Amino acid sequence: MAIFTRLFRPQTSSEPEAGAGTYREHDNSGTRHDTLEKATAYWLARLSSPKKDPFVMYVFNRPEDARAALLELPCIHEAQDTRNLVCSEVLTFGYYRTTEGLYEALVCGADLTHELWAQAHDSFARHGGRKKNDLEPEIGSAASAIASPPTIAASKVEFVREDRQDKMGKTFIYRVHRAPDAVSAQAFLEDHPVSQPLLYLIVETPEGTYARDLEGTYKE
Repeated sequence: MAIFTRLFRPQTSSEPEAGAGTYREHDNSGTRHDTLEKATAYWLARLSSPKKDPFVMYVFNRPEDARAALLELPCIHEAQDTRNLVCSEVLTFGYYRTTEGLYEALVCGADLTHELWAQAHDSFARHGGRKKNDLEPEIGSAASAIASPPTIAASKVEFVREDRQDKMGKTFIYRVHRAPDAVSAQAFLEDHPVSQPLLYLIVETPEGTYARDLEGTYKE
C-alpha cells in the first residue's frame, strides 16, 4: 500500500543551482543496485515471482569499466551532489562487486524497452564486459514515447488516502494516489522525490502500481 504527496527538497545556499542537463540524487527514478546484498535480495524475490522482467547483465574486471558502460545509456547519469549513478527511468540498474572480485552491471525492469536493451548489450560489450545472462523484452513493449508533457501528465494524478502501519516500533507511511496511466504515474513520481525513510509514495494505474521510496522508483 502506498500514497503520494508532493515533496519538495529545499535548496541550501551551499548547493549550486543545477543547470540544464545536470542531475542530483533526488532525480533518481530507478532502484540502484550498488551492493551484492541488494542484488541478491532482488534475484531471490524474482525466483518466486511469476512475472520476469527483461534485463541485461554483464561481468567486468574493473568497476570503472562497468560504470562507464552504464553511463553511456541515455537514462543513466552521474548525480552532481553525490557522484552516484542515477536513472531517469523506472528501472533497476547499477553495478556491484561479487564474491569472486568481479563486477556485475545490469539494467532491468518492466519498462525496459527493446531499444535500451540492445543499447545496453552494445555498451557493456564495448567496455570489455562479458555477458552473464539476459532476458529480451518484446519488440515494441514499454514504449518510451510520452503523449503529453510530464507536467501535464503528473497533474492527472489524484490523492486517494494516507495509511500508517506500526511495525517493530516504527511507523511506515503509505501515501496512495491514482493515475489514468503509467506515464502520468511516472511523471508524478519523478516530480516528488522522497527524502525521509519509511515513507512510500504509491500510484495505482490500470497498467500496474508504481511506487517511490528513499531508494528510488519501482513498479510493483
